[in-house]
Amino acid sequence: MKSNPKWYYTEKQAGVDYLDPKVAQGYNEEHQKFRNFPEEAQEIVRMLGITPQDTVLDFGCGTGGIALNLAKYSRKVIGVDISQKMLDVLEENAGTHGINNVETRCAGFLSYKHEDGAVDKIITMAALHHLPDFWKSVALLKMADILKSGGKLYLFDVVFTFPVQEHEKALNKFMTDMRSVAGDSMALETEIHIKDEFSTYDWIMEGLLEGSGFSIDHKNVESDNFVGYVCSKL
Repeated sequence: MKSNPKWYYTEKQAGVDYLDPKVAQGYNEEHQKFRNFPEEAQEIVRMLGITPQDTVLDFGCGTGGIALNLAKYSRKVIGVDISQKMLDVLEENAGTHGINNVETRCAGFLSYKHEDGAVDKIITMAALHHLPDFWKSVALLKMADILKSGGKLYLFDVVFTFPVQEHEKALNKFMTDMRSVAGDSMALETEIHIKDEFSTYDWIMEGLLEGSGFSIDHKNVESDNFVGYVCSKL
């Protein structure tokens, strides 16, 4: 399979170090303070129309909170993550719960080489922000190439909707809100995210999606900082 040119962006761990086994082991506990993985998975099934015949690819799957829950609704889930330590937790949890239709691949958005047939659905949740905007568009183009004609993408991430003139007030509130719902550790993680990672504006993200081969079917603005997009491959 063709390799990427040597000038391709080198995907690396930005922000919180999810390559650290202690961080990987504690990920689910931290995120379940403000997330409900089974309910999120059910909503994704509804929005994308996932069926028992579908193959779903989860980019940036982490410890598999969503991937493992989607497995019960689909034929197969392929979980892709740059951290083998996160995938180790996923595989352990899959074994514990007797889930045998989830496969894992240790790779990034850009380094992943898809060797299976085209997939029916792709999801990526709170992960694409690890890439600068230009490379987000390249990753989205790769996703479009992997999807079947008419296939669906669900992208959920930290995407900003506030006016740039209000960024200090909005981001301070973001950290305060995370502290109130998930404690000091998540507030610190949010601060690291803002400083070191690559979240962008909704109008930029929408241009990236549309320029990379997707139409936006639905946009869900959860707050000034979280947006979800249901998209179709053109």
